[in-house]
Amino acid sequence: MPPVTLACPRMPQPRRQAAHGGRARAAVALLAATPLASACVRRLPPAPIPDAIVPAVALDTPSVPGATRLVVDVTDGPIEIRQLSMRATPGGADPTAGVRFVEGYDVRCAASPCTIDLPEGNVVLAFPIIGQPSKIESELIYVGAEPELYRRTLSVYEDHTGSTRTVGIVGIAVGAVASIVGISLLSPGLASGSDGLIIAGGINLGVGAAMLGLGLLATRIDAPTFRPGASNHVPLATATAPR
Repeated sequence: MPPVTLACPRMPQPRRQAAHGGRARAAVALLAATPLASACVRRLPPAPIPDAIVPAVALDTPSVPGATRLVVDVTDGPIEIRQLSMRATPGGADPTAGVRFVEGYDVRCAASPCTIDLPEGNVVLAFPIIGQPSKIESELIYVGAEPELYRRTLSVYEDHTGSTRTVGIVGIAVGAVASIVGISLLSPGLASGSDGLIIAGGINLGVGAAMLGLGLLATRIDAPTFRPGASNHVPLATATAPR
C-alpha cells in the first residue's frame, strides 16, 4: 500500500494578528486625539485677590432678625447676585415615588454692590463668567454670626483664535493620517524585511509625528484662555471703610 500523506491546515499566526490589532488600536487612538487636541483651553493664573474695601452701600438699614448681613461686591461692575437652592419636586405621578431635588437659583439682589441677609451657615452664590454668559460658576461660602464682606473678581474666558489655530488643527489631522499610514507600512515591512516598506513607513511616520507635534503646539499657542476669578471674604469690622 502506498504511503498516505495527511495535509493539515495551517494554523493562524497569533503574533501577526496581534500586530494588526495593535495598528487598529493606534489608529483609533490617533483619530480620537485629534478633536480632543483641537478643543483645549489654556488656563491662566488666577486673578489677584481683591482688596477688602467696603463698597458704597447702605449699612444702617435694619437686618432680618436672626440673619447675618453679608455685603457682596464684584470688582468687574454691577451684576445680578443669585443663590443656589435645591427644590423638591414630585418624583412622578405615583404618590409613592417620592421626590427628587432640582437645582435652582434665587435672585438675591438685582445689581451689586448690595447687602444680603442670610442665616448663619454655608451658602452657595452663583456668578457669571465673562465671555461665557450662558455659564455660571458657584462659590461656597460660610456666613458667620457677625456682618461680613465678600468681594469677588469674576473669571474670564476669551476666544480670539485665528489662522494659527486653524493651521494647527489641519496639521493635527494630516499628521494623524500620515502616522497611521506609516504604521501600516512599517509593521509589515519589518515583518517581511522589505526595505521599500520600511523606508516608506519610516518617512510617513516621521513626517506625521512632526506635523502632530507642530499642530499641537500651534493649537496650544492660539488656544482660548480661561482666567479663574478670585474672592476675598472677611469680617466687615476688619474691612477698609469706603473711600
